[in-house]
Amino acid sequence: NKELIDAIEKMKEEKTMESQNKVIAEVLKAKFMCPVILQDAPKGGGKININKDTKIQFSVIKTTDAKNFLIAFTSDEEVNKWQKNKTQQSIIYTFEDYAIISQNNDNLEGFIIDPKGCNLIFTKNMIVQIKNSITRENVVKKDTQVELSVPKDISEDLQNKLHDVLVNNKEIKKAYLLNMLKEDEKSYLLIIDASGKEKEYFNTIASALIPFLRDLPLNLLPINTEFGTKAIEKFKPFYEAIE
Repeated sequence: NKELIDAIEKMKEEKTMESQNKVIAEVLKAKFMCPVILQDAPKGGGKININKDTKIQFSVIKTTDAKNFLIAFTSDEEVNKWQKNKTQQSIIYTFEDYAIISQNNDNLEGFIIDPKGCNLIFTKNMIVQIKNSITRENVVKKDTQVELSVPKDISEDLQNKLHDVLVNNKEIKKAYLLNMLKEDEKSYLLIIDASGKEKEYFNTIASALIPFLRDLPLNLLPINTEFGTKAIEKFKPFYEAIE
């Protein structure tokens, strides 16, 4: 998680919107160690195999105002700063995992990254805002009024970053970038063709583009959907792979 730690350090120095968005982008890509106590879990090969009967008790940090937060460690070193216990059990979680656990538990207020290090807090409200800024898969219900157009004010930085991401993921054959106005809400709509594997790339694309979206949500959609097929009829691809 070196990229995340570097981004956090830069954000603390610069305190700009760009540096904050970079941290969010790295958090979405990161994998964290969540300290837990696993009960009734069978052991094998030095690892604990989790099954449906495994009981998971999360280790939490209680703040001075009596609020509970999950812990997200970026490295073994940060785990040892918190608790020098070589037998500490942990589960590898992503931002999405922490979001689901926090939002489904009234006793949790979010999670903290490296409490003895950068001590970066993500509250439930922050988690909701981040999730709302990138709707990974857009579902347009039948009879919903939708207006699509070619983006006219898209930044060069966003165009370049999107192009780089698409080029580096070889299975993506085409991509259409549009402005979408749905029920008075404006957003970007990115429709991709990856031979049926489109959803595998949603997280990669979304996390890479966050620093460049400028408060407009990003919706992603596979090309092989009814709405996706109809939406591209009048538009040219933003990107098309060279055969």
